[in-house]
Amino acid sequence: MEHRIRLAGPAEAAPELACLRVIARLPSHWSVEILECGTGYAILGLRTRVPAEEAVARIDEAIAVLPLLGWRRD
Repeated sequence: MEHRIRLAGPAEAAPELACLRVIARLPSHWSVEILECGTGYAILGLRTRVPAEEAVARIDEAIAVLPLLGWRRD
């Protein structure tokens, strides 16, 4: 399954760095690609066998840690 996840964060934050931090917290067998980054947002493409609900839950867990506070799934 392919999932597109849009993350939104502070305008002054580096979206590329946020993406790398999120990717580092996801299961290693997932295929993840940074599709787009801009001021205050990033879009990730996930390829995995899990349903959308599980993928979203994993993203939510990943952005709940201290370095990513201020980021949210949009």
